[in-house]
Amino acid sequence: MQLTVYWVVEKKKGYGKMRKKLFRRVVSITMAGLMAFTASFSDFSGTLMAKADTNAQPGDLSAATDYGLVDNVQDGVILHCWNWSYSNISANMEAIAEAGYSAVQTSPIQAAKEGTTGKSVGTNWWVYYQPAGFWIDNSGNSALGNKAEFKAMCDKAEQYGIKVIVDVVANHVGNKTGNNFADTVDPEIKNDASMVHTVTENSNYSTRYENTQKCICNCPDLNTGNSKIQNKVLSFLKECIDAGADGFRFDAAKHIETAEETGGFASQFWPTVVNGAKSYYKEKTSGNLYCYGEILDNLAS
Repeated sequence: MQLTVYWVVEKKKGYGKMRKKLFRRVVSITMAGLMAFTASFSDFSGTLMAKADTNAQPGDLSAATDYGLVDNVQDGVILHCWNWSYSNISANMEAIAEAGYSAVQTSPIQAAKEGTTGKSVGTNWWVYYQPAGFWIDNSGNSALGNKAEFKAMCDKAEQYGIKVIVDVVANHVGNKTGNNFADTVDPEIKNDASMVHTVTENSNYSTRYENTQKCICNCPDLNTGNSKIQNKVLSFLKECIDAGADGFRFDAAKHIETAEETGGFASQFWPTVVNGAKSYYKEKTSGNLYCYGEILDNLAS
């Protein structure tokens, strides 16, 4: 589990320039097992501020200028809306802009191995990090919402000049028992041995081979060096971009090999997926896609 901590500066008249200087860097601290929540997936999100947006109209882009938010995600501050539903993020969009956040980050929006509606966050948050495959969950069983609600949230964010970052799980898929596939995992992945790595669990986090070619958390490890997996991930990122996403955070990025690895297991995953998504975003929006990855420690990183 992770907690992301950010700087917040209250917006006041005459302090626009000072606020921008304070927001020159994204501050993100990832910690494991720090907090426990007991609310359900469907009601966890709270309210950032009591005031929700009631004034912005569809297509009204002047709000972006009104709040003076930076356009470059790296120069601003990301609000990690951990387990917030799309509708709750939308309802608080004006408050988010007023607080000075230039981007919001969602929980993974891929179809999870099981439904999350009505389940406890404290004991089930990890379900989002065990996907069934690479498509936006539109089953109606996700407490985050459906694809139409995600797109509506992205449209609302654009009205305020807020970017939307999507958490992506590309390293592995959901398990059943041990390293076995969950029943709901994409059949094409389950039935093609070339798309997965050995079922052996990672036993040595000090080596790049173990980190990238073996399983973590008893989840089936995807062969991210396989072009079929790369194309599935890229197709998902394009689906997110089409719906309004402006960037991606890659979960377990340390466990996906790079093109510079030695030892015979280097791959083109990152150039293919990230560069492909950036080019696609540029074609559609003329803007720059923002991407970053998760590394929990500095061992063999």
